[in-house]
Amino acid sequence: MEDKVLQGFKKDFLAIKEKGFVESHRTHNTGIGKTFEDLIGVVENNNALADYKDVLELKSSRELSNSMVTLFTKVPTHPKGINSIMREKFGEPDKKAGGLKTVHTTFSSLKFNTFFKRIGFKLKIDEDRKRIYILIKNLEIDKVEDIEIYYEFEEIKEIIEKKLDYIAYIKTETKTEDGKEFFNFKKAILLSDLTFEKFIQFIKEGLILYDIRIGVYRSGKLKGKTHDHGSGFRVLKNNINKVFKMEEI
Repeated sequence: MEDKVLQGFKKDFLAIKEKGFVESHRTHNTGIGKTFEDLIGVVENNNALADYKDVLELKSSRELSNSMVTLFTKVPTHPKGINSIMREKFGEPDKKAGGLKTVHTTFSSLKFNTFFKRIGFKLKIDEDRKRIYILIKNLEIDKVEDIEIYYEFEEIKEIIEKKLDYIAYIKTETKTEDGKEFFNFKKAILLSDLTFEKFIQFIKEGLILYDIRIGVYRSGKLKGKTHDHGSGFRVLKNNINKVFKMEEI
């Protein structure tokens, strides 16, 4: 079944590639993804399964051009409301957010990082409890905060099996004419072979990182409220080939 779907994707992708430049179906950063999904027949949704025929997750080249590639974003299993707790208790005033507190930091399981000199963050795998913990240390007194923040193994396993079995990064050439953006879908990079067991091992090795991006709404009815800009698990672009099997289409 999976092989049939992958062969179908390759055929559909090559047909789109032959079209050359096509006008964006949406403005801003999501234009590439939206346009490609429309062309390949993916209906926009928020379900837990992969984008293309429930097997292949689609990501755009704009993301691949960043220094880190997102595996998935998700709020920790426990405790409820942790994003607001972290921002209010451990955040730092951000000039871009009108002086309100935010938390933007990246860390691994290898050692505590340093966030504004006073706070350290670190991942910890607990095989017995089957959890991935986020530890927070007060660096000024060298003490780990007494707060349990974690992901349940089962929750992460389900995401990996449903969304990360196969991923296609769509590499795109762009141009602008008369104020309109156009995309030429040049090639796709197929990523595969990531299992839950490998995911845990890669966290232990420091290849998979955690990235906190907790900000605030700057306007509207929610102004000043916590806004998660996509906290989750990421990989440095240079390490993608260590985490996934790669195939270029």
